[in-house]
Amino acid sequence: MFNSKRARVRVAFASASAVIYLIWSIARLGFDDTSRTSLQPDQPLPQVQLPCRSLPGADEVLVILRSGSTELDDRLAIHLSTSVRCFPNYLIFSDFEENYGGEHILDALADVDPGIVKENPDFVLYRRLQKSGRMALTPSELAGPPDTFASRSGKTGNPGWKLDKWKFLPMVNKTLHERPDMKWYVFIEADTFLLWSMLQQYLDLLDPTEPIYAGSPTFVGGVLFAHGGSGFVVSQPALRMVVDHYATHKAEIEKFTDSHWAGDCVLGKAFADSGTPLTNAWPAMQGDYPGIVQYAGAIGSDEDTSRLWCGISVSYHHMSTAMIKELWTFEQDWAAKNDPVRKVFMRPNTPCTDYHITEYRFLTTQRHLHLICHASDDGPAQRLG
Repeated sequence: MFNSKRARVRVAFASASAVIYLIWSIARLGFDDTSRTSLQPDQPLPQVQLPCRSLPGADEVLVILRSGSTELDDRLAIHLSTSVRCFPNYLIFSDFEENYGGEHILDALADVDPGIVKENPDFVLYRRLQKSGRMALTPSELAGPPDTFASRSGKTGNPGWKLDKWKFLPMVNKTLHERPDMKWYVFIEADTFLLWSMLQQYLDLLDPTEPIYAGSPTFVGGVLFAHGGSGFVVSQPALRMVVDHYATHKAEIEKFTDSHWAGDCVLGKAFADSGTPLTNAWPAMQGDYPGIVQYAGAIGSDEDTSRLWCGISVSYHHMSTAMIKELWTFEQDWAAKNDPVRKVFMRPNTPCTDYHITEYRFLTTQRHLHLICHASDDGPAQRLG
């Protein structure tokens, strides 16, 4: 029992100390380059069947990982030895079609209007890649590890980043034509980390027969869209609707893309125009890594300080290779000791690290997802997310 003021202070102090340690650990990992992985294009990794590949519902989910030629060694390679090993179904897109680490990488830009590819200055790097492959890249063009504090307006001076905005709609279109039979399509970037078991529980709350486009909300120029780096979830009906819209408005969308700087915003507008508004999946899908997520509001503020402490974790962004390796290993160890089908992994080292789910209720309020669960058969209901 923790009825006394002194006991409550001790609990609060212990919880705060645990979180400070976690933040320090993750921040330290952010500057650790020892986990950088370099693969030869034809060098496959040994495949070992992991329990995470056979989670209920996992075979109905397609993960689409968007990367670029300038970042394969620094950001994609770590996924091939960690995250991808849990995905029964996945596609990898870049700006150059090739085989890398035993994986076939699709060209996300193959269907862009040939006139744009030939003349648009955004495609200078792409034209070089098509001629000479990644050997055409100079050291200054390589992306390097994810920035600790990345600019919210992107890296508009980086040639690979300029290309990236053009990938979204063609990638979505190609995804449906490659794998039209999936219930769920989950789009991530090379510095995104998915907590795979939590994603399955999250998707189990949703109706795959409804048009759903869910992610962490962002506004640019009056357009509400899912932040690409946080990851976003699309149901098959929503994907078909936006692909049909793209097919009939391709020239208009490409013109809008040319005038814009954020491809995820262009995609969000296309979803809205096709009849699927954004469903808010924050804070389950985060735009940063655990060390700099704001778990609580400022002292004395009126902000709901509990919503991040006990919110489920589905994705993180701006993850270094060391962070991805650390969290992936942790998730595998945690799943081996717990029931990943019925137990929710919360944010690490917080007062709400684990909840055993005995009841789910799903609420939708203004297209915001809330997970309501019971900590135990006779315990109080907890709102997660």
